[in-house]
Parts: sequence; structure tokens; C-alpha cells
Amino acid sequence: MKYWTKFLLVTICSSLFFANMAHATAKAAAEIAEKDKSPDKNRKIAHELIDGEFYFSAIPYINTYVEDHQEMDAELEADIDTLVIKTGTMAVLNLEEKKLEKFSIPSISLILGTRLFNSEQYDKAYEVLSRIPESHKFAIEADLMKGTIKNIQRKHIEALNFYNLCVQKSALQENSKAGEKLKRYYTYMKETCLIRTARVKIEDKKYEEALETYEQIDKRSYKWPYILMDKAWAHYYLKDYNRAIGLTVTYKSPLLESYFFPEAEVLMALSYYNLCLYDDALKVVDNFYDFYQPKALALKEILGQNKKSNTYFLDLYYADPETRQNLNPFIRNLITQTRKQVKFNLDLVSLKSAKEELALLKKLKNKNDFTVHLEANLDSTITFISNKINYYIKKEIFTFINEIHKHSYSMFNLKLELLSKKREEIYNSNSEKFNLRDRGSEKNVNRKITQYFFDFNGSFWADELGDYSFGLKSKCIDETKDKK
Repeated sequence: MKYWTKFLLVTICSSLFFANMAHATAKAAAEIAEKDKSPDKNRKIAHELIDGEFYFSAIPYINTYVEDHQEMDAELEADIDTLVIKTGTMAVLNLEEKKLEKFSIPSISLILGTRLFNSEQYDKAYEVLSRIPESHKFAIEADLMKGTIKNIQRKHIEALNFYNLCVQKSALQENSKAGEKLKRYYTYMKETCLIRTARVKIEDKKYEEALETYEQIDKRSYKWPYILMDKAWAHYYLKDYNRAIGLTVTYKSPLLESYFFPEAEVLMALSYYNLCLYDDALKVVDNFYDFYQPKALALKEILGQNKKSNTYFLDLYYADPETRQNLNPFIRNLITQTRKQVKFNLDLVSLKSAKEELALLKKLKNKNDFTVHLEANLDSTITFISNKINYYIKKEIFTFINEIHKHSYSMFNLKLELLSKKREEIYNSNSEKFNLRDRGSEKNVNRKITQYFFDFNGSFWADELGDYSFGLKSKCIDETKDKK
């Protein structure tokens, strides 16, 4: 009882403290808005709001000041840095590129560089991102983007150098005494740069090196399910088709039921094809159409019914368990998969923070024109972020439908080839002796000395995920031996 009384008192005191601080901040900012006639008025208001942790409320004032002024001192730079960390690219969202180019501070360089990168102005983006000092906290993001620019430009040695810097700096921050959220962020950055490194190596046909790089990604990482496809393709290019099939089968584990990769079915069918196991390949092709076609139609229907809504898909995320349970299982799992993406979660954090800020403003006593104006601005910001998240989910679903269609076309062409091969088998007098082949053997598994051997007997154990390999014997006829 004493514990709960103490906890209640602490909670009440904390609430009163934050309420008083919010009131003091709003009062001080309102006084500046009313009495200050200097050119620095908007800057002072923004600084006061940032000090009181009203970050989203400060954005319009900092934007207005930067729009009208060229000077940048240490205090203003620190305020913009804080806003970038707390609100992301929204900090200077409405400012034009020409205006942002005049400022060389790291936070604005990162935002402008990202904007230029997204508009495919790569040379200009690289130049702006290079303004960020190597020791600055934003250098990791800059290294990642500069590496990607060099990769796009086919300058792989330079790309790998930047990715390596990104990994080193992220690992250093990851092991520092930072909070848990920051550690997770730096882990995410490190893994992203490792994945980009591996993909460059795959482009350079260094498949073994790429696989070694992928092994540095922890199985508990949110990114791990996505790299299985990359690893499977690397094994496919190494002609280890059994291992490629094993990796694609991993997605059928109950632990990964919310992940859907139509491409995995294509790769599985191609691997069977290269083992000349045409019946197996045909079965995969037919299952692909049976599984994905109705799901694509269901997604199309939902998109069609809610294409004009700015909230429907966001509401799905916030829906109660009962409402979610009544959704099509495929759509429910697709929403779950989207929820695990970092970009989506960053926007959700922004939305939550903006709503909390607005709730605090609404609790203020003695409201005036200034606080009413702050509330109106925050309402607009919340609507903007909500629409952005809703559009993001809608776009993910649309992209997924297009992916199904793209792979359906690949499967159609593969099926034509398979039917042709089946006809050849029928006329091949030597084919009968292969019909009694063993379905699998450990002898057909390519395994390194560092890899464990799991005797798979029908269950998906978490420790085994990503280590599966089939042991199928190729049915392909060696024409040289056949002639002899």
C-alpha cells in the first residue's frame, strides 16, 4: 500500500511539474510574441518553445526566421539540430533548396542532402553531404547516403569505403553508454550498411564474401527476414540450389508468417528447374498462383474502396485486436510487416509526440491568441503526419500488388519452359532410370566446416532458421556420360 501511495504521489508531482513547466514556457513565448518587435522575434519564440520541449510548435517560427535571415550562430545551430533529432525532416520542411544551400551546418546539410538524393540529384547531394564533418553525429547517415550514391554511379570501391566507415562509426556508438533507443538506432544503421556492403559484393559476383557479410546480421534483427532472399540468390548464383531452396522454405516457418515474399517462390521454382526436377518446379508455380492471386484481388478491392481516404490504412494500425482479427489474414499480416519497418515507426513516433504536445497545450489555463494559434498549427501538423503515414501504408500495399504481378509474369514464362522440358522427358528414352531417384540425402548438401547439420524432421526450430538446405539429387542428365 505504501508503495502505491508513493508511486501515486510521484506521478502527481511529475504531472504538476510538467504542467507548470508547460505553462511557464507558453507564457514566456506569448510575452515575446506580444511585446518583442525585434527582427529576432521568431527565433526567440522558437528557442523558448524548444527549451520547453514544444518541438513541433517551434517549427513554424524557426522556419520563418531562417527564411528571412542569412546568419547562423551557435545557439540557432543547436536549436535546429535539436529539432532535426526530435522531428526529423519536418524541421525545415517548407524551406526551398536554394535557401537551404546557403547554410552549411550539419543538420541542414543532412536534410538538404536527403532531399536532393530522393530527387536523384546525386552529384549535388554528394557535395552537400560532404559538408558534414566526419566526427559529427550525423556523419553516419551521410556516409550511408554517400556510399549509396557511389554504388549507383558504379564506383564500388568508393561505395564500400563509405559503407565501412558507416559500420565502424555505428558500432562505436552502439557500444557507447547511450540509451536503449539510441543503441537500437545505431544497430539499425550498422546492419543497413552491412547489407549494402553485401549487395555491392553480389553485384561484383563475390558471392562467398557477400554471404560472410550477411552472417554478421543477428537473427533477432528486424532486417534479418529480408536478407534471406539476398542470401538465397547468392547461393543460387553459386549453383548451390539445395541451399537456395532451403532458405526460401524458411519463410514458411510460423515465426515468419507475417512476411510475404513472392520472389521466394520464383527462386524456389528456378532452383528446382536447375536441378531438372520439373514436377517440383511446376508444383511451386501452381501453388504461387493459388496462394497469391486471391490475395492480390483482396488487396485491390481494399485499395479501390478506400483510395480517397486519408485515414483508413492508419486506422487499421490503431484498430483494436477484435477489429484486426476480422480482417483478411493476409492483409492483417501485411499491416504487421509494415509496422516493423523503421521509416514507418519513425513517423509514428513523430505523430505520437505531436499529439502529446497538443494535449499538453489544451490543458493550459488562461489561454490567449498565441496558445490558440499554437494549437491550430499543431492540428495541421498532426493531420499532415497522419496523411503521410496513411499514404505510406497505401503505397506499400500497391507496391506489393505490383510485385505479385511482376513475378506472375516470370512464373508464366517459367511454366512454358517447364512444360517444354516435360515433353522432352517423355520422348527421352533415358528418363525412366531417373524416376526412381532418392528424394534427398546428406551427401547432396554442401556444408562448410563452420555450419551445423540439423536433421530436419518436420519442425521449424528457431535456431535452425536460415540454415536449411535440401539434399536433393540433380536429375539433369550428363550428356557426356550418356554418349559414352
